[in-house]
Amino acid sequence: MLEKIKAETEKSFLDNWFETEFNEQYDSQVKILQRLGLVDLLPDSEKMGIVGIDGKEYPVPSKEDIIREIKSNPEKYETKMRQGFVKIQLTPFAVPLEKLTMTLERTLLDHYKRGKLFATKEKSSDPDEPLKLDTKTPLFKWEGWIDPNAPEGQRGADVTGDCVYHVTNFDKTNHGGQTKDEILKAGEGLSFNGWEVKLLESSPNIPRENKGKTIGGRKQLETNKTPDDYLRLMQTDHEYKHEQGLTNEDWLTQFIIHLEQTNQVIDDLEGKGSVCFLAGSFSKGSRYLGRSAWNRSARRADLGGDVPTGRHYYGGLRPAVAVGRRSSET
Repeated sequence: MLEKIKAETEKSFLDNWFETEFNEQYDSQVKILQRLGLVDLLPDSEKMGIVGIDGKEYPVPSKEDIIREIKSNPEKYETKMRQGFVKIQLTPFAVPLEKLTMTLERTLLDHYKRGKLFATKEKSSDPDEPLKLDTKTPLFKWEGWIDPNAPEGQRGADVTGDCVYHVTNFDKTNHGGQTKDEILKAGEGLSFNGWEVKLLESSPNIPRENKGKTIGGRKQLETNKTPDDYLRLMQTDHEYKHEQGLTNEDWLTQFIIHLEQTNQVIDDLEGKGSVCFLAGSFSKGSRYLGRSAWNRSARRADLGGDVPTGRHYYGGLRPAVAVGRRSSET
């Protein structure tokens, strides 16, 4: 018995996380993505995965590959986990943006019809707060992301190439980002290609100004800064090293998974949450980045856009730590 206790106490922070939270989070997400039709058995590889905008197959990243990647740089990942980044997320990045929006719409309608559409809680013990839903437009989609006049299957800015990802500057020409097609081609042969594996903070609520906590020597990012400010912080401030903003695909995936796991929305602007700037997605044509929230007054989720200089007391950024992909630090 004493030997068992000693062995457990000698396990590293990462080993404990792999054996507990990681396993549970990974299994839950894959099951949700399968149930909703985002992940299926691929005909050629005969593995579970997705088909990208390029028509190619991208298997789900395995637990072993994710563990191997994290263990290849334990100092980096353990530091960020001790700062609060303890939730893994598997984003089916190669999937057309249009398909992800349609999946969220169906999921919102299903939860509402079953009486299981609730506001985001601050504590798990908080009572359920039912939300109303515009059943005709459960998700607003800015036309810069989804063009309603284009043929079905060709509506997304990820397909047209107007959206670039993980920019270093919010600039039409000198943005430093890549289109989805370019990212998929550059990732050929890599184990995570077609997917983005990320670590998120445990709370889905972005702290309002002066409400952030200091965890592991890092002060949480708060609202009331511009997207330009957030991008600069993640590039230059050591506290936010290895961090990046979410993409549209990340946000849609997080919304879907959180809703399925808890029956709660995220970024409930008039509730416990805030507007979330999606600095990982940038429209070259309009020079807008992603902007998302749950809009109670309109009774819907919003996937919109905003200018890089926009500042709102209720607007913030949810950072992520990429696993296996270079983040926005210089």
